[in-house]
Amino acid sequence: MPLPPADRSRRAGRLVRRGERPSHPEVSAFTLIELLVVIAIIAILASLLMPGLSRVKSLAHEKSCASNLRQVNLTLLMYADDAADFYPLEWTEHNPHGDLLTRLEAYQPGLVTSLYCPQARFLEQYAQDPSYTPKGGTDSVMDTPTNRAAGNISYVYWSFQTNKYCPEAGGYWRETANFIPRQIKTSGVVWLDPDKPQIEGGPAERWVMCDFFRQGAPFPHGRSHSRGLNVVYLDGHVALMQSRPRTSYR
Repeated sequence: MPLPPADRSRRAGRLVRRGERPSHPEVSAFTLIELLVVIAIIAILASLLMPGLSRVKSLAHEKSCASNLRQVNLTLLMYADDAADFYPLEWTEHNPHGDLLTRLEAYQPGLVTSLYCPQARFLEQYAQDPSYTPKGGTDSVMDTPTNRAAGNISYVYWSFQTNKYCPEAGGYWRETANFIPRQIKTSGVVWLDPDKPQIEGGPAERWVMCDFFRQGAPFPHGRSHSRGLNVVYLDGHVALMQSRPRTSYR
């Protein structure tokens, strides 16, 4: 008697004929040893990839911050064009900068977002920590509705009348002998304290604005062994400054 026609589907590696109940192949499962080996391999690969991903993220934050500072400086130049080449003059270099925000927003609506560094959350923990110099002093540098209303930003602005005093510490936020008050012009600076020496420097060396920093706290950009501040200079370029701010300030 002829065999029934063969079904065209294949089950378990053999031809199944019509009317024939297919058998289920045996399923082989991972042993515990094999599962642990796979997990270990994944963990090793992740440990190799994570430092690279961290470096890429850090570099992206650094470049985004530099872009912020360039945009702010361009707006400052727009202001200076209508103010006899003078940049806005703030009361201190330090927060709050409510007047500065108002002036710049008038020239570039929406600029306020550029006044907060992508590393603001990292900076916030050190701004809020009173154990750093000046002892007892705290600040806030994150982009929040409260900070926008108060004029608190992530950057230090270097066209200012006097150094910021910290009553809790009985001293200043930054060294008064190094960070000398001045008003910035498009062509240079006008020093405002006649008792302090005038620091020599050209447009490529003059600080306009930089990341928030305080003595003893880590800088926001780079790796742990090579961190720095982004600084926008009077000639418009932005660079990562990795030396001591008080010796690099011009």
